[in-house]
Amino acid sequence: MQPSDLKDASFSRYPPQARVLATKEMLLLRELPLALAPILLRELIFYDWKMPAERAELNKQFLYLTALTPGERTNVLKPFRTLSLSNELTTMDWVNDPAGFMERLTAWLWSTHQMERFRSIADAYSSAVSAKSPEDLPSSPRLGVVIVGAGTRQSKHPLFQKLRPLGVHLTAVHPAEGVAILLERASKRAALAPTSDSSFRHWYIDGGIPEAIPHLTQISYAQLQQSRALLLNRIQGAISSGGMGPEQLRTLLARMKPDEVGLNSAGSNEILNHFQLTLLTEGAGTQIFSTTFAQWAARECLRRAHPETLVVRYAPRQQAQTMNMMLSGASPAGLDPEGSLIDADMGAYYTWINMRRLSGADGLRFLVWFEGQREALAIGPGLAHGTSSDSPLNMHQVLALLDV
Repeated sequence: MQPSDLKDASFSRYPPQARVLATKEMLLLRELPLALAPILLRELIFYDWKMPAERAELNKQFLYLTALTPGERTNVLKPFRTLSLSNELTTMDWVNDPAGFMERLTAWLWSTHQMERFRSIADAYSSAVSAKSPEDLPSSPRLGVVIVGAGTRQSKHPLFQKLRPLGVHLTAVHPAEGVAILLERASKRAALAPTSDSSFRHWYIDGGIPEAIPHLTQISYAQLQQSRALLLNRIQGAISSGGMGPEQLRTLLARMKPDEVGLNSAGSNEILNHFQLTLLTEGAGTQIFSTTFAQWAARECLRRAHPETLVVRYAPRQQAQTMNMMLSGASPAGLDPEGSLIDADMGAYYTWINMRRLSGADGLRFLVWFEGQREALAIGPGLAHGTSSDSPLNMHQVLALLDV
């Protein structure tokens, strides 16, 4: 089947909103080369459960392509048509399984030494779309807060080494009510945001037991305990059966639905349920280690939701055990606060990097704090790079330093 053969019935198995969009863009989809159409459909098939920012990105691709003249569109799409595809790719059901098509396409491109050319073509296409439809600036400067070191009184290793050259190292922070103050400020930012900008724009991710905070989109490792246990049971059963290799297991996880891991409670948000499911099915170790969960959740939140406010709080993870023990869902042998602090310190650096990739990076405010202790690091406009301050500050004053 070729894209030119597409018709309304081709999308009968798509969820409602995705089906409507596919029907609306049918003429354009029919023009696409086979090497590109499934890439768009891989995003479109999950349209109903995507974050608003993800939907906007997909819509921009359609707007970009439809705004081109026929001649311009031919030139933009021509490089994709030069790729050689196998008979297997042209005959598989790429409409209903675009992800499976992409896996086979990747293997084919590598085996035929076309991957570098494909990457070059795809990069040029993405750059053209971005140039015509740049990401909107946030309605207020982005704020990132990472809280590390819960359960640890001191670190044997100096903290924030990778971030210190970028901001002010604070060594006399008064820790009283620090978590509450930070979460309250994040909640206030969300409450004051315009309604049109508030959906999935303000987040609180906790690697342990979360605080009850209004107005923020909230996920936590502890609240997903049942889902993690159900998923680990599925993984353990699949491995124990002996008939499922890594690729089959990956396919099984990719096709799971939220209700299979208990994410279907009455009144729950369907988009958030699917987001949480992907954190557990696509992340390596997110089912087992709280620090891995917090780091991956922050990364995916930034990539998919483009938040204006993000608070990430790390909690101690379990000690490493044998893989069989960890997959069995058995009680942890114990906690590793010191190792967790090292994980969280690096996680804070990754969060900074990922926040810098979003629009408005020059106005970004960023704070990482050693929970319950006097050490923090602040990065923001007007703050001198690579400096240190021993001036006593409470958490309100730290936020004022960031102009938040």
